[in-house]
Amino acid sequence: MNCELCGKQTNRLFDVIIDGVHMRVCSDCLKYGKEVPRQSQPKAGNFRVQPSNTTKAPPLPHPARVDKPREESSLDSEEPIEDYGKIIKKRREEMGLSQEQLAAKLQEKKNIVAKIEREEIKPDRQIARKIEKIMGIKVMERIQ
Repeated sequence: MNCELCGKQTNRLFDVIIDGVHMRVCSDCLKYGKEVPRQSQPKAGNFRVQPSNTTKAPPLPHPARVDKPREESSLDSEEPIEDYGKIIKKRREEMGLSQEQLAAKLQEKKNIVAKIEREEIKPDRQIARKIEKIMGIKVMERIQ
């Protein structure tokens, strides 16, 4: 298994939230985020039957949506930096990664990475944050 932040191969990954993004990281990268406790899974033959007259607990929030969404106005928004595609491609090549390998680290499809590099699409905030963390580059800038 590979760490989604640094790419290091490890036997154990931890679920963490880093800048609002749910990632599976190695013990070295654990310090960069807040660990999300795993929910216990019932083991075979160890099921508990609940009485039918009990009410269900409300579902837990999705780990990637722990933080409240920030209110965004037209005066306070982010856009990709100029030539973001060329910068991402150059950094990917410096890191010795193929588009497929970068896509795997981002948990996205290869064609998304290709389209971002060709600037056919702009990365959304979540993808941009993952790119920034994994590649160590700035992708988004605040527009006023």
